Amino acid sequence: MAVAGTAVAVVVAGPAVASAAPLTGSAGSSELGDGIIDFGSSVVNFGSSVIDFGSSILGSSPGGGGIVPQTQQCNESTRSGGAGVTETIHQIGRTGPTAFVLEHETLNIPDLIEVFYEGARVHSTGFIGDNLNEGTGSALVTIPAGAATSVVVRVTGPADTAWDYTVHCPGS
Repeated sequence: MAVAGTAVAVVVAGPAVASAAPLTGSAGSSELGDGIIDFGSSVVNFGSSVIDFGSSILGSSPGGGGIVPQTQQCNESTRSGGAGVTETIHQIGRTGPTAFVLEHETLNIPDLIEVFYEGARVHSTGFIGDNLNEGTGSALVTIPAGAATSVVVRVTGPADTAWDYTVHCPGS
C-alpha cells in the first residue's frame, strides 16, 4: 500500500536548510529510504553557534558573546537605556567577598534589575515600579568570594520605561 500526500520538512536556524519528500513506498512497504532528512552537522548544528540558551541570548552577558556592555565606575548613576535589556559593567574596586548598596528608581512602569558576579546572578529586584508604587528603593548586594573586581547590572523593561540606579562602591 502506498502512502501519499504526507511530507516531512526540517527548517533550522543558521544557514537556511529545508528538506521535503513524499512518504511513499511499494505496496506493503514502509521503507522511506535514505536522505529524506539528514541531521548531519552540515544541516543542523545544535551547538552554541546556532542556539545559545545562556545569558547572552539577549545580546550581551557576563561570560557570553554579543555586544560588550558599557563600563563605568561605582558611585556613578546609570540612567535609562529604554525598552528591552540594558547591561552595564560596574567596577567596584575589590574582589569578593564584599557588599555594596544598589539604589534604584524604576518610576511607574515595572522594570527588572539583576546583578551578576562572575556570571552568576547574585541579586534580583523582581519587576518593580507601577502607577501606585514607584520602584524607589535600595538593597545591600552581597558578593561571594571571587577574583573579579566588577559586576554586571542588567535592567529589563518594556516600552516607555524610564529608570535609573547607582551601584555604590563597597564601604561607602
